[in-house]
Amino acid sequence: DEHFGVGTSEALQRLAELLQRVEAKIAGGRRFSHPFMLNMGMLLKQVAQERRYKTPLTTGAAFEDAKVLRKAGRYARYALAAPSTEKRAIADCIGDLQPEDVKHVQAGSIAICPGYFITMDHATDDIVLCIRGAEREGPAEGLAEALSPKEPLLGGNAHAGLLKRAKGLVECASQTLTRLSSESPRKGLAVVGHGVGGGIATLATILLSADGCPFAKLMATGKVKCYAFAPSPSFEPLWALPAWVHGSTYSFIYNMDCVPRACIGTVTKLYLALQSIDELPLSAERRLAYLRGECEMPYILPDYTDVPQAMADIVGNSLFVVGTIVALFPAEHDMMLCEVAAPHMVDRILLHPDMVHDHAMSCLEQAFFRLGSQFGTMDGCAIS
Repeated sequence: DEHFGVGTSEALQRLAELLQRVEAKIAGGRRFSHPFMLNMGMLLKQVAQERRYKTPLTTGAAFEDAKVLRKAGRYARYALAAPSTEKRAIADCIGDLQPEDVKHVQAGSIAICPGYFITMDHATDDIVLCIRGAEREGPAEGLAEALSPKEPLLGGNAHAGLLKRAKGLVECASQTLTRLSSESPRKGLAVVGHGVGGGIATLATILLSADGCPFAKLMATGKVKCYAFAPSPSFEPLWALPAWVHGSTYSFIYNMDCVPRACIGTVTKLYLALQSIDELPLSAERRLAYLRGECEMPYILPDYTDVPQAMADIVGNSLFVVGTIVALFPAEHDMMLCEVAAPHMVDRILLHPDMVHDHAMSCLEQAFFRLGSQFGTMDGCAIS
């Protein structure tokens, strides 16, 4: 935590636990010679020293949909407000919203339904369903979801834990959403969430808008959108999803955030890389000396290794974030860049000193503010 920020040690410990579960699946009881945290510490140090990832992996193509960015900037405020349970606090956090615009608040999780609130947002002309995915939405909570089993959905497989909560959410929220939509038929529907909540938002949008569902007609007019901030991976294979799912969903990832990149496939890639590091002819004393800065590292340490198909058949394939993947990240001269990423570009965990810090919703909210400022607007959330 001293070097990489509050919450890093807890998140890395959670990651080590995931690696142990992968090891139990594929190693037949054989364990590493050195602790995961020692090997991971060596890898983190070398990656930081080399500045191996100066920017996240993207296509290099700018994302320039001003309308989507404008709404995403506002809905980032919603995601920040998600932990609030009082209408006044929600309205004050979001801004340009009155307590009476907050139509329903589900303060805490009930059974399989996560906390959420619903508003009529006059600034965007949307009905907004904002989801709180966990009681404490942090990187450790996101990583805890990485090895969930899968459940069939739309010809593919969804993250079973997220899908269960998305179904509970839809059951709880549908009546209020349907009533508000019938009262204001010109308004769109925006589904918003961060982290685990972003993964739930992705699947809830599908459940609300599929054929025969309450918002199928509104989806057909292009007026249902999902704004998933740093979402947990939720589906595979992506080609099984209908085009309207991809066209209605935006997944925003800030810089090196590990949560949208963490699933069974990417944890296995990291495990195989750490396995090769563990097998290097270096004693525990030499490894610790490297961490203390008392010696150099004579080897290039890999941070991922592709998973052979035979092994993938045992542990499972990667889940992915859905829709248009938009990476926001800082560049030179205090600029904020906004570029499109392809799904395979987030199919590995980028071991980086900022991988935990960058999951904070405040990082994304500030990124939208800076992005807006670059366009010469008065309000950082209004990009024109």
